[in-house]
Amino acid sequence: MKNFMTENTIRNTNIDYIFNQVRPITEYGIKAKLEAKPFKRGQEADLKIEFNKIRAFMELRQRREIIDLLKHVKNIHETIDRAKNNQVLDEVELFEIKNFLILVEKMDKVLRSISIDSLKLSQLTPLPHLYEKLDPAGEKLNTFYIYDEYSQKLKEIRSEKKLTEKNIRSLKKKIKEEIQNKHSIKLNLKDEVIISKSAKEKIEELNKDNNLRIAGENYLNIIYQIRNSHEIDNLEEIYQGLSLEEEEEEFKIRQNISSEIKKFYNILLENTQVIGETDYLIARSNFAQKTKSVEPKITDQLQITVKGGRNLKLEKTLKEKQIEYVPIDLDLNKNVVCITGANMGGKTVSLRMIGQIAAMASFGMFVPCEYAKLCLFESIYISVGDDQSIERGLSTFGAEIVNLKEALKNSSQRCLILIDELAGGTNPKEGYAITKAVVNYLKKKDCITVLTTHYDNVANDEEVQNLQVKGLKLPLDTDLAEINSIDLVQEYMDYRLIEVKYSSDIPKDALKIAKMAGIDQEIIKDAEKYL
Repeated sequence: MKNFMTENTIRNTNIDYIFNQVRPITEYGIKAKLEAKPFKRGQEADLKIEFNKIRAFMELRQRREIIDLLKHVKNIHETIDRAKNNQVLDEVELFEIKNFLILVEKMDKVLRSISIDSLKLSQLTPLPHLYEKLDPAGEKLNTFYIYDEYSQKLKEIRSEKKLTEKNIRSLKKKIKEEIQNKHSIKLNLKDEVIISKSAKEKIEELNKDNNLRIAGENYLNIIYQIRNSHEIDNLEEIYQGLSLEEEEEEFKIRQNISSEIKKFYNILLENTQVIGETDYLIARSNFAQKTKSVEPKITDQLQITVKGGRNLKLEKTLKEKQIEYVPIDLDLNKNVVCITGANMGGKTVSLRMIGQIAAMASFGMFVPCEYAKLCLFESIYISVGDDQSIERGLSTFGAEIVNLKEALKNSSQRCLILIDELAGGTNPKEGYAITKAVVNYLKKKDCITVLTTHYDNVANDEEVQNLQVKGLKLPLDTDLAEINSIDLVQEYMDYRLIEVKYSSDIPKDALKIAKMAGIDQEIIKDAEKYL
């Protein structure tokens, strides 16, 4: 992304906010989002295909079914990497692979059931052969177990182990019954009995029984437990040996399955990528519906046309304050566009909105407006005058000029350059000269430059398009001095842009705003004389 937009541009167009709001479900979808690359000039056809996919998912009746499956998809990258590196997977990891294969098969059926003309979705590849390795018993359960069916030897070991365990239980049961009958006591499930030290005769009696041993005692009681016979000891030794054989055989089986998984590593990896792509597509389609965004028309001509455009982050902020957002219409039809108007007139908001819509379209997203038609760019750049760098010892103007240099360096390619109040941090005469010279330079380039300015005569050029904020619209009988509230500027300000032809001056609403804010009348009248 950084080759397309600087960190400053990402922040000031709120694209970081937009990406945070697009929320895939799986780790694969998140990875697809993080690795998303912009569509640039020459990739118009590819972007249209991407938009077709988003539109298809917005209309898809099976979307909820796919989302439900995505919620159960876990990240198997580490597991399949271990298999690829010849490591033996444990039962939990094998369960992860089995579960993944089940979800792939289900999702594949859903995706293949989607019949949309000319829409080519990436396809999943089910692996029934590998699934059989993980479910040889054919139980079709969402669990994993090393079944007897994996090996005749394993089956025989488990059978012998089971029989040995049964014999041990039988012998212990017989001894237990004999002890209970002989001594009139009751042994618990642990084959233990607790005798009070005060029952000295019983203790003496039990001490003489070779089938019992003292397992523990405290100051009140003595705990007796069944003593294994030589036969039981031999059987338990056989049981331990069989358990080791079982572990060895299970290891060989897990080793064999892991080797089989390694063979399908590339297909498994491709399936995770398809799931990530599908997840990210659904996330963008959900976001488009949530924000009432539309599919933009993509052209190879140098153009940005927007009707009812909105900046999503600002719109959310205003909504929280119960303030209505005013959508903006614009039709940028020349290489350089100047936006003029008073401060607080929304010029910077319009600038950010242009960058946000252009960037969203470039990253394969629908855009927040009623209609949009625009071209693709090699890069997008914005400067909104807040790049002062204390660490580098630069003033606001110095930082602005350094950033402007970066933008001009890329102006030989088709790019979008957005500049707020160029050279506003230096003296007006030099500021005007720099702004006018930059405009003259950029109007010859195959890029779109939009800049806001307070300087007169910047846009008095047939090759430069001039958009003006309509500005304050006050009733004729309004006494500005009586308003005495800067907050009411939003109520009376018309933020819409109109195209105008200039010969010299730009509109000036600053004194009106100062009056509305309650600045002393003596200062206002003095300023009016200078004007």
